[in-house]
Amino acid sequence: MDIYRGVTLKLNSEIIRFKSKRNEVIMCDGVVKKHFATAEAAAFEAKELRTLHAMGVRVPEVYELDGAVLKMQYILGETLPDIIAHLENSTGLPDLEAVADKAKKIIGWFYDFYKAVNTDETGEIRGDVNGRNFVFDGSYCWGVDFEEKSFGDKEKDIGRLIAFALTYEPPGTLVKAELADMLLKYAIVELGVLAEEVCHQRDLELEAMKRRRTKKS
Repeated sequence: MDIYRGVTLKLNSEIIRFKSKRNEVIMCDGVVKKHFATAEAAAFEAKELRTLHAMGVRVPEVYELDGAVLKMQYILGETLPDIIAHLENSTGLPDLEAVADKAKKIIGWFYDFYKAVNTDETGEIRGDVNGRNFVFDGSYCWGVDFEEKSFGDKEKDIGRLIAFALTYEPPGTLVKAELADMLLKYAIVELGVLAEEVCHQRDLELEAMKRRRTKKS
């Protein structure tokens, strides 16, 4: 069995369903099939994936676009929340070297993405930085889910990513704090972000999270 995007996979099953708020996403015979509400939405993500893939960014390869259904490569691995949970549930002291390694890999992915979309000129950023959109295959980090374009500063991406990393249950653990520190450290060095602005964006997202949770309760 394998854990992928928060779902336990039974590898001997014919069809596996993934959690998705907007679309139906399944894997059948090793191919991910994403069913969109419209053909236009499917075509948009297919174009984004093909463009990024051609530029050398680690994203799923598009196999086929059939109306509102997008067929693409399945990335076997663990999402960022899965990895955090495993590091926290391991016996003994947390493996902080492993935490740093994951932080370096995910910032490396952002470096490739920003270069591909020419963020310094276009202002395009990742936008959807939920940790479940980053899959680690053991050697590299991959990005998944590209349903819309976002624009802004790199600091917004990294600040929001750090906010998500800090608040997965249970929040505020040593592993999460170390991951947040390493993400900021590598982002400053590799992406040239401003630490003060990253922290500002982190705090804005943390406040937004509180408001969302208050509304739900």
